Amino acid sequence: MEQRTVTNPQPKLTDHFAKLITNGHLAHAYIFAGPQGVGKKELALWIAKGIYCPNTQNGRPCLECAECKRIAEGNQPDVVFVAPEGLSIKVDQIRFLKEEFSKSGVESNRKFFIIQDAEKMTTGAANSLLKFLEEPNGQVTAILLTTAVNQLLPTVISRCQLVELSALTDAQMVASLEKNGISKEKALVLGRLTDSFEVAQSLAQDDNFEQLCQNTCRWYLQILHNDWRCFVDVQAKILPLLSGKKDEQLLLDLIVLLTKDLLLFRYSQRKLSFATFNQEFSKALQPLSTREILKATELILETKKRMAVNVSFQNVIEALTLELCRCYHG
Repeated sequence: MEQRTVTNPQPKLTDHFAKLITNGHLAHAYIFAGPQGVGKKELALWIAKGIYCPNTQNGRPCLECAECKRIAEGNQPDVVFVAPEGLSIKVDQIRFLKEEFSKSGVESNRKFFIIQDAEKMTTGAANSLLKFLEEPNGQVTAILLTTAVNQLLPTVISRCQLVELSALTDAQMVASLEKNGISKEKALVLGRLTDSFEVAQSLAQDDNFEQLCQNTCRWYLQILHNDWRCFVDVQAKILPLLSGKKDEQLLLDLIVLLTKDLLLFRYSQRKLSFATFNQEFSKALQPLSTREILKATELILETKKRMAVNVSFQNVIEALTLELCRCYHG
């Protein structure tokens, strides 16, 4: 199967590291800190490709050669990746890293290490890592990835260069997704639905996602038109697309996004995230008051809170359908 190249969602940082690679000024250790899904691992792998790619131009890897693909697939022996085993990164894993630190490269004179969820290192593991951080041996670069930099030992933080990755804005997320071959319409929904690049990519590749978006919009339009088929469609067209809590939460997130869109459309005429349905929703909103639209938003947010209680999701979504019909039509 042909591998699709993934563009890094942090273009300013790739520019910065391209210059460091070109000038040979990479530090021996970095901490990439930021929320889940902002591109920490993607950036670390991009840097690794920039180091090993034979076709690098101004510090930028080609992303298409065999070497770049090997790194993307985890098959480059000089690029070592470590992730938590269970709930923590254990001393044995760091011991393995220390042994790797002391070895020369298998295919080159450089070694590159990525430590996922570095905040999950046990105290013993973190202390074991300190020796390398204090006395790096040879041409070695280590990147620690974390969502909670304050949980790392201060001694570890002080020996690394800290790079904080901020969450992407809606516009940045949409642009990054489009660069990765996702359609403009789907990218717009995903960019407003989640601030996680990884989650957005995963949803874009989910065959059910687009169908769930369409069926959710049609269901909501039926509610706005006081069409009794909205109760049938919950059973026939929405629930069959859900498999587990994650999908149930996704459905509620889609409904929240839709109602937020309706509010913004009423106040500022901002186009809906679900562009295919712009005209239909515009027409359906005309007879509704702002108070009704606000009340519906409150109902949906209250429904999200109910999900914290162990209640049948089918009952929750059917009750929401009834409450929305009453809200809009009395």
